[in-house]
Amino acid sequence: MATKQKATVTDVSQQKVGELQSELNVIETKIKKNQTLSEEDAKFVSELGWLSAAAVLVASIAAGV
Repeated sequence: MATKQKATVTDVSQQKVGELQSELNVIETKIKKNQTLSEEDAKFVSELGWLSAAAVLVASIAAGV
């Protein structure tokens, strides 16, 4: 049962990564076309920045343990 649950979590994670990549592609296209980013676009990029910083922090802590 744990294997099935793990597969489900992995599937959900893969889906979320795909959604994030799609959103990033849209923002990248806007930037390349010199279009103004919406407030939601700016918020999304900001949240990704915080997420990246948190991931680096967690990786640093894990490496130190």
